[in-house]
Amino acid sequence: MIWSTKSRFWAFFLLFASLVLGACSGGGEKYGAGVDTSLPVVQVKDIFFQQDIVGQRVTLEGRIVGQCASNGCWFNLQDDTGHIFVDLSRNGFELPSLPNRPVKASGTVARSKQAFMLIASGVEVQ
Repeated sequence: MIWSTKSRFWAFFLLFASLVLGACSGGGEKYGAGVDTSLPVVQVKDIFFQQDIVGQRVTLEGRIVGQCASNGCWFNLQDDTGHIFVDLSRNGFELPSLPNRPVKASGTVARSKQAFMLIASGVEVQ
């Protein structure tokens, strides 16, 4: 099959447009309500060292380093400053198995006994 110059142009244009649009979408896989971009982004260490953050809504960014094996109702998020338990079950959503994937999670910081956690309302996985 011989492609005319016009056909090659349109094929290249469509390929280029698809790549640009895909790169600009900026989103990952969303679960729950998704990530709330209006919330402050904090690090895990902030939750441990700033006691007044308990009860506040925040967003964390890191990697999934451990996850509920049975139905994906929780995971552990690790950033450069530490790791924290992220509970998805209280807001009724789950994640499929996504080990070591970059993740953003929005929710409310809580304390259970001596442990801190994020009760997630939404998650985005890259």
